[in-house]
Amino acid sequence: MARILYGVMGDARGHVSRALTIAQEMPEHEFLFLGGGRAHDLSAYGYRVEGLPMASTLYRNNRVDVAATALNALGVFLNRKKHVKRVSELIASFDPDLIISDYEYFTPLAALREGRLCVSLDHQHVLTHTRYEPPSEQRRSRFMTCGTIRALYSNCSRFVIISFFQPLPENPATTWVLPPLIRREVRNQKPTEGDHVLVYQTSPTFQRLFPVLERVGSRFLIYGFGEQPSRSNLVFKAFSTAGFLSDLASCRYAITNGGHNVISEALYLGKPVVSFPIVHAYEQFLNAFFLDRLGYGAYSTAPVPSEDFLVAFETRLETFKAAIAQQSFLGNNLVRDQLNEFLS
Repeated sequence: MARILYGVMGDARGHVSRALTIAQEMPEHEFLFLGGGRAHDLSAYGYRVEGLPMASTLYRNNRVDVAATALNALGVFLNRKKHVKRVSELIASFDPDLIISDYEYFTPLAALREGRLCVSLDHQHVLTHTRYEPPSEQRRSRFMTCGTIRALYSNCSRFVIISFFQPLPENPATTWVLPPLIRREVRNQKPTEGDHVLVYQTSPTFQRLFPVLERVGSRFLIYGFGEQPSRSNLVFKAFSTAGFLSDLASCRYAITNGGHNVISEALYLGKPVVSFPIVHAYEQFLNAFFLDRLGYGAYSTAPVPSEDFLVAFETRLETFKAAIAQQSFLGNNLVRDQLNEFLS
C-alpha cells in the first residue's frame, strides 16, 4: 500500500469528482486530501481531508467577476508562506509515496520545498502544455488565463492532462494527454432517450436563457438555479447526484456552460452538448470550441442566446450522436496506470 497526498481545488464539483474517482480506482492505497470548499465533501467517503484556503473563481451575469476573483486570490496568496509551511509539515509527517495536485496552489510549492516529485492531474493544463492552434477569438481572455496557469499552477514536475479532445503534449517526456476520468455513478447509468433536455449551469446567473428556452418548446429540466415553481416547459430541480445523472442519461441532449467535467460525462453517455461558456473563462471557451470542431455539439458566446441557434441545433442531433459514437471518452484505466508508473 502506498500513501498518496492529493491537493485538490475545491471551488467546483469537477475537481473533487476527479479526486474521488482516482481514490476509488486505487483502493489499495491510503489518501490524504488537501483543499478547501467542496474538497471537504471527500470526508463523507471516509477519506482524511485537511483544509486549505483557495483562490475561487467568482461569477456575475454568466461572466467571471475579474475584480472580485482577483481580490479573493490576493487574500489567499498574501499568506502563502504560512500555508506552504503547513503543507510541508504534512508532507513530512505523512511521508507520501506520491504527491498529486489537481489545480491546487500550495501543494506543488510545498513539494518543491521538500524536494519531492509532484504530479499535476487536471484539465486546465491542456491550455498551456499541449500543441493546438488557438482560436482567433478571445485573445485577451486566453492571454490572462494562460498567464495565470503558468505563473500560479504550473509548479509540478509532471503533467497528466485529461481531456475529451486530444491535442499532442508539448513535451512528451513530462506530459501525458489522456481521455476523461468518468466517476463510478456515471458509468453505472444506462443511457436512454427521453423527451427532455437537461440544463446545468455552474453559476445561477444566466437568467437570460429562460425566455429563449420557453420559446423553443422542448421540455427542459434545469439544474443549478435551485428548486422553484415550474413555468411553461421549464422544470427547475433541486440538485441531487442521483436525480441529475438519471436525467442526464435519459435526455435528448444537454445544455451547460463550458465545464470539462459535465461535457465529458454527457459525451460518455452519448449525449450531444450545447455550450454557453462563461465569459472570460477561456478554458470553458476552448472546451466549447473543440466540442463544435469535433462535431459533438455547438456553442454560442452571444450575450443573449438565440432561439434560432437552439432550433438549428436540434435538427442536427443525429449527426452529433454519430460523431460521438465513434470516440471513447473513458480514460480511467489509462490514468490509473500512469499514476502507478510514478509509484514504481
